[in-house]
Amino acid sequence: MITQLARYTRHMILLTIVGILLILVSQAGSDSGGFLVTGILAVVVGVGLLVLTIVGGRRQRRQ
Repeated sequence: MITQLARYTRHMILLTIVGILLILVSQAGSDSGGFLVTGILAVVVGVGLLVLTIVGGRRQRRQ
């Protein structure tokens, strides 16, 4: 499963970048709490999936 997930590394990086951009957009507007929450969620999911893929890949190589 981790090897299949590793195929989408580029998408995880893009998800993280989009999350950061959403956070920046939320700072520009006055009533943009939804952008902030969505940005934080996107960054957490993107980084979490990247870490999961990297750690899972290391474990598979050791075995």
